Amino acid sequence: MQIPLPAPNTLIIMGKIFYHLVKKQRDKISFNIFLYFLIAFAVARISVYTIPSLHLFVKGIHIHHLNYGIFILASVGYWALVNKKEKNLFMIAKIYGIGLGLTFDEFGMWLHLEDDYSIRLSYDAIILISIVFINIVYFGEIWKKL
Repeated sequence: MQIPLPAPNTLIIMGKIFYHLVKKQRDKISFNIFLYFLIAFAVARISVYTIPSLHLFVKGIHIHHLNYGIFILASVGYWALVNKKEKNLFMIAKIYGIGLGLTFDEFGMWLHLEDDYSIRLSYDAIILISIVFINIVYFGEIWKKL
């Protein structure tokens, strides 16, 4: 059985959508933060549900990945303050996005202090932050004019 290929017009339209949503935006710092934020969130969620034995325990205490995110945010914040080279900005943005993703993935744990990965608040926080980033990346010029 042969799988039908999409019509050439469909490929052209998909290429234009990809160009406007990703390729055209990739030179923006905010897009890189957003992209790596989403990647870190997805990797954290997938690893939590598929590899539960991956957790780090120190003297019987479970070290959650929000702690890694906090250390990443603190380190990259310092690096951003002392950095004088513009070429490092994209690396800083990517690492900052990873720190945000790891930290806000467990946002519900901040508020409830429960060892529960399925807290709805974490998903709500990711959605809210994504909406803010989408507005910054794709509608930033409109917001500036307002």
